[in-house]
Amino acid sequence: MFNDPISLYSTFSKFFNIVGISKMTMVSWIFALLIIHKPSNIAISKLLAKYKPEINEDEKIKDNNAGRFIGTVERIIILIFISIGQYSAIGLVLTAKSIARYDRISKEKDFAEYYLLGTLISTFIVIVVSVVIRESWYKF
Repeated sequence: MFNDPISLYSTFSKFFNIVGISKMTMVSWIFALLIIHKPSNIAISKLLAKYKPEINEDEKIKDNNAGRFIGTVERIIILIFISIGQYSAIGLVLTAKSIARYDRISKEKDFAEYYLLGTLISTFIVIVVSVVIRESWYKF
């Protein structure tokens, strides 16, 4: 059909040129998004395994890994806010997350500590990733 093969590289190069984004910036963002998704979820789960509060059988049935997805979305939003310099908006994300879990946080001390540790570790990870991205921008 086509005489000229379309390479993935040339397609992305044209896109980056049109949008005005350097290739290194895009690679940094892809790296950041990959790191703050699955590897971060695994690391946080491993770090918090010792502190996980006991749950009853009804809650085990309801567990659909929504917390992991919420954590990933939280880290993406925080990364975006850090990249555009809107540090105070990060508080909005953390507040919204806390409001959703307020009843359980206020009633269960073990869950509140587990939740706080998870949020702090998640926030720390995204801050480290954002520093790495920023440093890579300056090097290239």
